[in-house]
Amino acid sequence: MVKRKPLSKKIRFEIFKRDSFTCQYCGRKSPNIILEVDHINPVKRGGKNDLLNLITSCFDCNRGKSANPISDNSMVEKQRKQIEELNLKRQQLEMMLDWRNELDNIDDFSHQKVCDYFDSFFTDYRLNEKARQSYFIKVIKKFGVEKVLDSIKLSTDKYKKSENDFEVCLSKVIGILNYDSMPEHKQKISYIKGISRNKFQDTDNLKLHLALERNYNEGVDLDVIMEALKSNQFNRFYHFLNWLNN
Repeated sequence: MVKRKPLSKKIRFEIFKRDSFTCQYCGRKSPNIILEVDHINPVKRGGKNDLLNLITSCFDCNRGKSANPISDNSMVEKQRKQIEELNLKRQQLEMMLDWRNELDNIDDFSHQKVCDYFDSFFTDYRLNEKARQSYFIKVIKKFGVEKVLDSIKLSTDKYKKSENDFEVCLSKVIGILNYDSMPEHKQKISYIKGISRNKFQDTDNLKLHLALERNYNEGVDLDVIMEALKSNQFNRFYHFLNWLNN
């Protein structure tokens, strides 16, 4: 008489999971029925406890089958297919994890290259570890590598007059990025506010901002104000500011 080796709870659970907690003979599912693990090739006939020989069965099907072997190989083929599918899923999961690790490595590489790119515009100064680990990581996550590189170039081209402008250029990087991400009308409002601060020291920025937003929403063309400022026609604009401040 062949001695039956008991199955562990872990193996039973793995078989149930593989078979979606469904009897592979009748199709009924847990918890409506009691599930058991059956041997396709019965233990009495030399069947072993390997995965291909184990199958989820309900109580009724298992008892009805008793020690009779399955008459054809359809169930064996079904189990083999499920094992192959599980193996493919495992391989794909491993590939996804590898891909995720590669992305993390690319992110680290990109971050270092962005920091090095900023440093390349200066000889006497270098980004400290805090700027590298906090400032640029956050900026890259928010705006992306390409936009950050463009912003660094614009910042250093416009604001670097000497080596001492290192901190100024660094602070302007985020300003350029924020400006570029604004809707077009907000960019125009920001431009007008910037010029007004330079030309009219008593400008109330908040009032000016609210007035420009209101005028834009009412259909006023902000380009008219911008052209007046560009062509040094300040009188009309100055009266507009006086009206805001009164």
